[in-house]
Amino acid sequence: MNKIAMEGVNCTSKGSFVNGTNDREACQKRWVAALVQMNCEKKVAAKLDKMGIANYVPVQQEEHQWSDRKKKIDRVVIPMVVFVRLSQDEEDDFRRLSFILKFITYPGSKELTTPIPDEQIEKLKFLLHNADAKVSIVENLKVGDRVRFVRGPMKGLEGELSYAEENKPIVAIRIDGLGYACVSIEKINLELI
Repeated sequence: MNKIAMEGVNCTSKGSFVNGTNDREACQKRWVAALVQMNCEKKVAAKLDKMGIANYVPVQQEEHQWSDRKKKIDRVVIPMVVFVRLSQDEEDDFRRLSFILKFITYPGSKELTTPIPDEQIEKLKFLLHNADAKVSIVENLKVGDRVRFVRGPMKGLEGELSYAEENKPIVAIRIDGLGYACVSIEKINLELI
């Protein structure tokens, strides 16, 4: 049985184990972004669910119009990416899975994976669930003012501001190693922090 599938024993360091940790260090789980084959994000997520590995595929529900019908679909917001929650000790076994291409890291980084804070994943989930407009990922967004939504279904959400159009600013939620999840919103619905 591989280490990923085992519950409760997540550390490979030598020492006495208590609740999945040893004397020297705790094996903290963290979110990392795994690269998968194109159009396989949902299939990979289903496989990971069966293995008991926490994962998240950012999707946004959209209504598509064809000549004869309308249909709601879940659009994958970040193509070829599945977020997984692993300890550092589990990452080596995870890399060996046939459907995982690699982990996403900062360019030039010596670290094998780029951890993504829990708060950023929670903000992304909230944004995708509540945004009325299409959310997109922008890699080269210049960091601007910190803002907070004051009205609407996303009230209370905080992000960074980048003006893309004169009338509507774009609010971005940072996702380490990937860029920003962005949504366009009326200025009246924002306040500076």
